[in-house]
Amino acid sequence: MNVKKVSSRLLCAAAVSIALTSAGAFALNNDSIKNIDSTSIEMLNARFKQGDYEYVIEALEDVKVKTPKQYNILISALMNIDLDDAEEVADEFVKNYSNDYRAYHTHANVMGAQASNSIFSALGYAKKAKQSLETAVTLAPDEVGVYQALMQFHLMAPSIAGGDMDEAEKLADKIATLDALEGQFAKAKFYLQDDQVDKAVEIYATLAQQNEAKIRANLELGTHYLTDERFQNAFETLSVLLNESVETVTDKESEQWEAYAENKSNLLYGKYRIGLLAVQSGEYTDSGIAALEQYIEEYNTTSIETAHLPSMNWANLRLAELRLNANDVQQAKATLSQINGEEDKRFAKILKGLKKQIKKRA
Repeated sequence: MNVKKVSSRLLCAAAVSIALTSAGAFALNNDSIKNIDSTSIEMLNARFKQGDYEYVIEALEDVKVKTPKQYNILISALMNIDLDDAEEVADEFVKNYSNDYRAYHTHANVMGAQASNSIFSALGYAKKAKQSLETAVTLAPDEVGVYQALMQFHLMAPSIAGGDMDEAEKLADKIATLDALEGQFAKAKFYLQDDQVDKAVEIYATLAQQNEAKIRANLELGTHYLTDERFQNAFETLSVLLNESVETVTDKESEQWEAYAENKSNLLYGKYRIGLLAVQSGEYTDSGIAALEQYIEEYNTTSIETAHLPSMNWANLRLAELRLNANDVQQAKATLSQINGEEDKRFAKILKGLKKQIKKRA
């Protein structure tokens, strides 16, 4: 078994989004850092959204008794700066909230990221991710999300790392008993990974006819095609989302908020995927530019949680690539100027290459 290949798959296996919301920016003094309430969390989320991870870390790292929300936003910020520090705080989260499934959910996310980042330690981190997800299921046997995360682990992780397709199918069946719609999505994901693509496509086609499911159905199937480098199929599936919209819900306490936030998130992700598709395929450049422009505008104005979505830096990087592909050198340069702060090594490599190309063509 190629350890590097194992490592590259484990982040997807244990990926669990850390939910953050946006609000207006604010300044913390020493006293308020010690007593951060829910309103301040909203404000910290805004700093996170702007990519100001250091600010978030400084505000929260010395808080002695952190709430689960504070742990989540701190860990999410640390994951963009230093995975080892994120791991340390994730361990602390589990220790202090040993009966809260959310702590293990987040812990699994960090372990998955470490597995992806640490070639020679990938299997050890995968084991920790699996253990945390199994604990989360034990603590919250009625939470669909933890079953979905554990199923994703079994689908994506190789057997040497604990993945098991039979267990994944059982989990898909379990999800169906808790939520019929989620059960259909779970079964479709299982079929995709089990090379039964025709069965998956049939399910997604049915889901795409339902108002509450069509955006997500197109996103998931289109993402599969993109990953499989079936670019034409991917474009035909994802491009539908360019003309989709979601009726806005403003009341976060309303019954409609959760469904709205999920739909909006999926729509945004779909638009980013169209841009990524244009970059990777070298085709559909105009559609890719339009999709990323929409993504950036809507990301910056939405009130839904955005930490799980591609950052503004990534969106601007991809948009700059497409503008350069369209021979619009000045717009590509202007787009790169919108990038603030640092991302990972891969981002830095792409950015460096783009700057060189722009300099040559300026």
